[in-house]
Amino acid sequence: PPEDSLPRHYLGGRSFGPVLTAGTMFASFFSGYTVVGVPNEAYRSGFLSLRWITSAAIVGLGFFGTAARLRKLSLVRNHQSPVDFISDRFRSQILRYTAVTFQIFPSIIYLTAQCTAIRTTFNSIFRLDPNNVGAVIGICLIILLFEFMGGLSCVALTDAVQGFIMVLCFIILPIVIKKNFGGWADLDLESYPRQDFYQTPTSSEQWLFWNFTIVNFCFFSLPHFLQRTYAAKSLGALKFGFNVVTLGPWLTMLTGTFIGTVGVQMLADAGIENPPSPFGAILTVLMDLGGFPYFVSCFSFTASLAAIMSTADSLLIAISHVLTAEVVYPIWPNASPRRVTIFGRIVSFLSISVALAISILGGKNLSDLAAIQFGLSLQLLPVFMIGLYAHKSTDCHPWALAAGSWLGFVTTFSLHYGYMKGFNPEIDGPPFNSGVMGCAVNVCVVFIIEAVRRLSSRKKDTAVQEEDETEMFVDERDDKVHPSMKPREHQPEWDMPHISRFGDVALTPDLVWKCMEGVREPFAESWFGVLMFVLTLLVTPLVGADTPPLNEDGTLAFAPSVVRGIPSWAMSIIGFTALMTLIFFWGKFRFGFVLWVVNMYHHFVAASIPYSISIPAAVFLCDICVHY
Repeated sequence: PPEDSLPRHYLGGRSFGPVLTAGTMFASFFSGYTVVGVPNEAYRSGFLSLRWITSAAIVGLGFFGTAARLRKLSLVRNHQSPVDFISDRFRSQILRYTAVTFQIFPSIIYLTAQCTAIRTTFNSIFRLDPNNVGAVIGICLIILLFEFMGGLSCVALTDAVQGFIMVLCFIILPIVIKKNFGGWADLDLESYPRQDFYQTPTSSEQWLFWNFTIVNFCFFSLPHFLQRTYAAKSLGALKFGFNVVTLGPWLTMLTGTFIGTVGVQMLADAGIENPPSPFGAILTVLMDLGGFPYFVSCFSFTASLAAIMSTADSLLIAISHVLTAEVVYPIWPNASPRRVTIFGRIVSFLSISVALAISILGGKNLSDLAAIQFGLSLQLLPVFMIGLYAHKSTDCHPWALAAGSWLGFVTTFSLHYGYMKGFNPEIDGPPFNSGVMGCAVNVCVVFIIEAVRRLSSRKKDTAVQEEDETEMFVDERDDKVHPSMKPREHQPEWDMPHISRFGDVALTPDLVWKCMEGVREPFAESWFGVLMFVLTLLVTPLVGADTPPLNEDGTLAFAPSVVRGIPSWAMSIIGFTALMTLIFFWGKFRFGFVLWVVNMYHHFVAASIPYSISIPAAVFLCDICVHY
């Protein structure tokens, strides 16, 4: 059947082992921005670029809390598309295509950003005209060819190779820089060109730091990540991939911050000021040394291009998957497998063409779109979390979730273009992350609509309501009664998805929890969510602003507090993020490891924060780990 050809092409036959799963997840997650963008941001913003490490930890948290359930339900319910869980769980066409929109639109923006990065990186490597588009078109055609040849299996294999190249780059490059130019501890603060990097962040920067930390929580809902969740051969393979992604930021993004901040001194000594691409300029300085540094610089350029290509091909096949499964296939449900494959390739070609056109013609508008892409993805967070973890008493109507998502979408756009664009905190007032505020509006709208719906339904006779709402179905496997696949109360027929492969039994909250019986899930415990929220607050550098102050000549008024060349507030960010990462692995280790975690926490983190906070936090962590 045509629907059976979709998982073969778009999910690799669900046959990815641990190594392939880890390789493709690593290369897809750590995109070209990791290799090029983080060093560039660190060069301009200093240690505030550590926000990418904390945000990556939150991405891992979202994946950690949802991947096991999504994969288990995909096997039990035969989910094949990244939107199938929502279609099956809520049985609403309105919410289904709301999810399609919020998966495709950010993915197109993300793919467009990769096309732009390919063009700038390739032209920089070969010193071509910055406006040259021939190279990016050729590389996109190669990416398209990989997708045509073998679907996700071919893309995953190339991802694994590209991920290996990135890992080598991040291991070798900082070693070469440290050997030839020194590291953080070797920087002379009195002559360092950007002494403001050692100032504590302003109140606006601290607030936006925390907002950025949580805005990427819903990264797991992007279709290219959901594809890899479904494609894993086993839960063990998925866990191995999760472990690699969780540890990856310490190899990639921390290294990027090191390259950018040390690169400030490197470029100043070389007489280079405000280069358009600091990362490229840093590699040029290394090339001038000749020998092994020259080889490493060339290798790093290759790694940056590989990182961009790996993310681009992952996004391309994910967009094609969603549009083919949710738009093309419903229109032609009886199409042959060969025709479905042709449709998918046409969708891939159109997707890459649209992304290329926006990249080439978009100009400065691209930065605005990139600033809200993950904020738009965040609007699906209530849908997924209620769908995965709600009980019968806390379940919500799909139309309430759809309304909340769309109003969150509008709020995100309105805040960004109407308030944050060209924002000056000294004039305009407090800053906002448009995606986080949009999600807050989203949640409030869902709560209000659901409350009104429930209050109005109380006026009706409960017995009549339950009788009219759904027919019941006896499942011979467990001799229990479950709702059948019938429309909800007052739900029109056109809003009911007609997908037979999910089975005859509706995916209710009770059935979701039943499917996960016997699986240990920290997210199912209320304390875990509270602990993670507290840690995200502690990760944010909650310190007095602009300390030490700057003199008129740009030098610090007095010596800042540093730990091996790193500001103490930045070391606190690193320490708390490391603590959060270690907690992700708490279930795999015994009590002795917990004591070691608390000991490391005391030495590296507690020294930089008040004991009134550090001691209760350490005790709380120890109590939880001992209990479980």
